[in-house]
Amino acid sequence: MSAQTLLSGGDKYYSYSGITFGDVSVPATIQLMLIPNTGLRDSYVKIQPYFGMPAATGLSKGLGISVKLDDVEIYLQDLSYQFEMTTLPSIDIFVPRQSKIEVISRNTSANNTQTRGANLIGYYL
Repeated sequence: MSAQTLLSGGDKYYSYSGITFGDVSVPATIQLMLIPNTGLRDSYVKIQPYFGMPAATGLSKGLGISVKLDDVEIYLQDLSYQFEMTTLPSIDIFVPRQSKIEVISRNTSANNTQTRGANLIGYYL
């Protein structure tokens, strides 16, 4: 999990989680990314989540993705029925200056060891 990194031009930042997965315990969520402060300018953010192949494909066994902005959940995608999708459409949000962004993988016990991750790029306005 990485915090944000400012690109050399100073007008964009990025963050990426790398490929991660759960262990033998079963947390309800796995934090993929945390940016505690986006900076002094408003930004337009694109988040691209991705998932590996599921270990189990039964009812309510899929993973999900959640995005929080300043501890308020603003996006939730439940993938319980979408096993053929390993890459989701990007999530596009407006982020006010000095906001906290958190990207979370919602976990299921059947697919705790399924790989998942996310990439983020923010464009300062």
